[in-house]
Amino acid sequence: MTDPTRTGADLFADVLAAAGVDTFFGLPGSTEAALLEALRARPGLRYVLGLHEGAVVSMADGYARVTGRPGVAGLHTTVGTLNGASGLYNARQDGSPVVVTAGHKDLAVLSEDGFCAHPHLPEAVRPFTKWAHQTLSPGEVGRDLWRALHAAMSPPTGPAYLAVPEDLLRGPVPAGAPEPPLANTALWDCWARGGAVPGEAACAAAARLIAAARWPVIVAGSAARRCAGQLRELADRLAAPLLLTDFTDLGDVPFPTADPRFLGLLGEDPAVLDGCDLVLAIGSRVFYPFSSARHPRLPEGASLIHIHPDPDRVGREVPAVAGIVADPAAALAALAPHLDRALSPDAAAARAGRLAALRAARERAKLAERSGGAGPGAPLAVEAVAAELNAALPARVTVVDEGVRSSTRLLRHLELGEDQPMLRSTGGGLGWGVPAAIGAAIGRPDRPALAVVGDGSYQFSVQATWTAVRQRCDLVVVVLDNGGYLAVKRAIEAHLGVPRDPREHPGTRLPAIDHAAIAAGYGAAGATVSRPGEVAAAVAEAFTAGGTHVIAVPVAEVRP
Repeated sequence: MTDPTRTGADLFADVLAAAGVDTFFGLPGSTEAALLEALRARPGLRYVLGLHEGAVVSMADGYARVTGRPGVAGLHTTVGTLNGASGLYNARQDGSPVVVTAGHKDLAVLSEDGFCAHPHLPEAVRPFTKWAHQTLSPGEVGRDLWRALHAAMSPPTGPAYLAVPEDLLRGPVPAGAPEPPLANTALWDCWARGGAVPGEAACAAAARLIAAARWPVIVAGSAARRCAGQLRELADRLAAPLLLTDFTDLGDVPFPTADPRFLGLLGEDPAVLDGCDLVLAIGSRVFYPFSSARHPRLPEGASLIHIHPDPDRVGREVPAVAGIVADPAAALAALAPHLDRALSPDAAAARAGRLAALRAARERAKLAERSGGAGPGAPLAVEAVAAELNAALPARVTVVDEGVRSSTRLLRHLELGEDQPMLRSTGGGLGWGVPAAIGAAIGRPDRPALAVVGDGSYQFSVQATWTAVRQRCDLVVVVLDNGGYLAVKRAIEAHLGVPRDPREHPGTRLPAIDHAAIAAGYGAAGATVSRPGEVAAAVAEAFTAGGTHVIAVPVAEVRP
């Protein structure tokens, strides 16, 4: 017996609403007709249209990052899924709770391998999702969607995928179909508040090792988000340098870069690691290589204490003398009293002088880099652009970085405060930045967003600008235009063993793109600025005016 008044699409929309999902990012096709009609009938569910599937998934990623709720995206059958696959991979690398659904061809077309059919579509994305499935019967539509939401939100969080054939969406739901266990959404808040607490014995052992170290170094990673206050207290208690993990492993910047305790990225200043005998890694993957030539390592002679919520990460690459599997906030709270009992005030005092000297040297070096730019008429240095952004950012703003080759300089020179979080992607799938910033602006309409992206990255998802305008996002995009794919050029120079090669190389140049004009074609305000002082003025004016603005800035090539 079936209920002719309730379709699979109705049940799908009901589950989204009951799970607290208020935004559905999508780029539909004909197989989603029934679902689009069901969503239209629910005014509490906003449909946000994107113009490319990769951008749609990245919008859901940015939304999930700032809200702590699942970001849901709907794609179209096989072709849409494959277009959105790089966004799924990015979400997997950064643990973003993204749920991607696809309206698949109906079962009769799938059985005959017809147009856009792929009978095993979930297998295409299974390697970079936590859970991937195709609904097999009309009674399972709601429960399968719940399973996808639950898989994405349960720790360690990450993306999930569900394909639903269109005949199961448009057809009736069997009257006896079991209801999804949606009461379990209460667990999501529980996990977000801290999850497992480490045992007393593990904390006591870690505290003793920390107390015995001569020069301990704190390395915070993406999973230490929402721990800035505790990290600050830990750095003061130990009188130890506080670093962030290498930028290839930094999806969320967990500590304000404007704080004087912050001494840069792991390996940025060799003087910080000189004599290090203990690395206290908090919420970071260690040690995550970009290439064989650029592979962060544990300093010679140092031991590792590793705190991470994912048990698969602790001690995976480097043996840990102490490992704590817990949410970093819960772990630091449990560790603090043990440190108070184990630490000697004299040991911390002995490190204070060296720590102050390192901080002073870092500030002098940064000042010299900002003031050492090219002459009049030359493209601005990335360091100078970052300094101007510091003067123009609102006190409350979400910053998204996809500067690629410029990212290390941005992280070094952007001075972000407590309420200016930065989001990044460690997946490497380009075109993530602007859509993620749009998702963040939609998820947190109370705060504007700034996306700083390379010119190549911007062109991967330039059509997302249209969505930002249509959704009336308060978004400023700064395009760092160095005229090409600089990372590729630097790789060629490294291959040739030369510091600089002035010759033209295939696949490295992007000349004569008017980014501001393209943005204007999508309805955004577009401008190009090139002289000192203009970046700060243009960005400040854009945030004051509100809406979507794209500001192109010709910049000098970043040297290694």
